[in-house]
Amino acid sequence: MLTYVTLAAMAAAGYLGTPLWVVLLGMAGIASEGWWMKLQRLRQHPDERWSNKVTAYFVTGLVANIGLSAVAYALGRLARTIGT
Repeated sequence: MLTYVTLAAMAAAGYLGTPLWVVLLGMAGIASEGWWMKLQRLRQHPDERWSNKVTAYFVTGLVANIGLSAVAYALGRLARTIGT
């Protein structure tokens, strides 16, 4: 649910003309929901070691999250351009 709120906030930020660096905050918001359960499990004894596969999933997830935030921001910016 936090993802949808974050994407709406990114679109609103784009519409309002905020600086582009705010996309990084959107990425953090989206990533926090997806990684919250994984971070909770770090308190327990790990069943698996951190591997190249986990690193690849982590990096791919972050890239996808920044992409989603950037697209939502761009759509807000486009809506502002069309509206004026």
